[in-house]
Amino acid sequence: MPLLSVQNLTCTQGAKTLFETISCAIDEGEKVALIGINGSGKSTLLNHIVTMASERQAHIITQQGLKITYLPQMPLFNPEDTILDHLFSSETPTSNVIRNYHCCLEKPHNDTELTALLSQMDLHQAWDYEARVSSVLSELQITNLTQKMKTLSGGMIKKIGLAQLFFEETDLLIMDEPTNHLDIETIAWLETMLKRINTTLLMVTHDRYFLDKICTKIFEIDQQTLFTYRGNYQSFLEQKAERVLSQQKAEDSIQAIMRVELEWLKRGPKARSTKQKARKQRIEDMQNRDTRTEETPIELGVAGRRLGKKILELKNVTKSFDNRILINQFSYTFKHNEKIGILGPNGAGKTTLFNLVSERLLPDKGEVDIGVNTVWGYFDQHSQDLNPALTIYEHIHQIGTVITLHDGTQISATKLLERFLFPSSALKTQIGKLSGGEKRRLHLVSMLLTNPNFLLFDEPTNDLDITTLSILEDFLLTFSGCVMIISHDRYFMDRVVDQLLVFNSNGIITHFAGTYSDYAALQKENEKTAKSKIPVTKTVSPPSTEKKGLTNAEQNEFKKLEADIITLEEETKRLNMLFSNIKTSTQEFEKAGKDLKEITQKLDSKVERWEHLARES
Repeated sequence: MPLLSVQNLTCTQGAKTLFETISCAIDEGEKVALIGINGSGKSTLLNHIVTMASERQAHIITQQGLKITYLPQMPLFNPEDTILDHLFSSETPTSNVIRNYHCCLEKPHNDTELTALLSQMDLHQAWDYEARVSSVLSELQITNLTQKMKTLSGGMIKKIGLAQLFFEETDLLIMDEPTNHLDIETIAWLETMLKRINTTLLMVTHDRYFLDKICTKIFEIDQQTLFTYRGNYQSFLEQKAERVLSQQKAEDSIQAIMRVELEWLKRGPKARSTKQKARKQRIEDMQNRDTRTEETPIELGVAGRRLGKKILELKNVTKSFDNRILINQFSYTFKHNEKIGILGPNGAGKTTLFNLVSERLLPDKGEVDIGVNTVWGYFDQHSQDLNPALTIYEHIHQIGTVITLHDGTQISATKLLERFLFPSSALKTQIGKLSGGEKRRLHLVSMLLTNPNFLLFDEPTNDLDITTLSILEDFLLTFSGCVMIISHDRYFMDRVVDQLLVFNSNGIITHFAGTYSDYAALQKENEKTAKSKIPVTKTVSPPSTEKKGLTNAEQNEFKKLEADIITLEEETKRLNMLFSNIKTSTQEFEKAGKDLKEITQKLDSKVERWEHLARES
């Protein structure tokens, strides 16, 4: 028996049918992803499963005693709760004693109180649970448990929601867009955790690297029907291509039969016999059938204003908030057709940089010099410019009615909306009634109507479906203007950007020539090299009287190794500088990568030998 099965479930919202009589099953241990275009009903289906499973309704069948843990897109919380209150809000005896224990550790305490709590921890056998809690919190760098939830960023709230998932034992873990608002390091941590546990998983996500590494099965909602694919994201692409081809062949066959049958009807046969009546009924059924052809793909392509000789110059720009320097004396001159990714942990100042270049903020020091022909297109994180009270039609016509495409043709705003899967029947829908992904898609249309030549994308992949992301990526690759992107979506960054601006500590921003994967590979090499470096201070135990010490030859070797290690470390620094130099050519970049690998191997070997001789000395 499957762990959970959905049988003949239908859902409508107003006059719109999201999905109709769909069925699927999840077996124990499977890692399942649910995908589909924005507004197809993915989050709705998750909510139905969670609600109906708890109420034991007919459409959802579960194993007896199945325990489900659910993480929505944005975790629910009491703004006045501390992190500690929120983490242990289940009010079970174990949660209560652990919460009291942590409260005691966070404030000055007396020995009597702590002794009593230690006894209660023993009584409830809470130490294993507490150890798991402490381990997860440490890995996620959640340290100050006295902070109130209302003071936290969206990324930190999502981290805390994730932490809760791994405290309790569960049978089925359901997550809606778990990677939204997370930085790359936390996404990598989540991947590791989901691979490590045997818990069955059902999630909605658009992160294609995440899908490829985690999933064993994919459900797709497509035109009100649910399709099942075995394997990861790459397998899904191959199987869907076969399905679409087979579907098109079946449709072509039906069309051919209909042409023959319609010719027969035109000859005016007498419908006296039962056979002739049945034939006419079959023709009518074919004409009225529910055809399931693929959605018309979204098309992006704008004429793009011409950029001037000067595009944008940042000259020693500094910006601080609450005595914390986010950007420290940063200078950069933007050139034509640059596509730059912005990397850094949550809260590092990435969005602040966008607000500075677009003049939404003024720098504390330095100068932002914008070219006279530069026109911004700003795609922010939350689609803040959308008024929920307006209809789609009203919003678009406030911006413009016509757009010129890259081939010179002009289309109306209504036609552009259709290309973004907003049919004419939906134009009177209020924005407040749209799904999160549909709002993001509408935000894209709004931005393109302004015909910008410098695009700023702040977390563009949040809430957008995979179809829209793929088309957006293709558009950005051919866009003739400049692009800056803040994103934690590794797949998106690898496809679109060819250089990076990386936020480091103390507001320092460094330039890196290469893709995200190039940068990640270099970081791994650097970490490996750092681990193999000679410690600055090293405590060596006094030699035993039984040891003979180093021979003259070994002493000479020891001194030579020290000199060799210093030389190799200097060479490593030189090669790393080449990677971050914008003037480094592709050939130099490739050669430097090979040299760095060879030098790292030599360095590891020499350090290992040096440490052995140091122990013997």
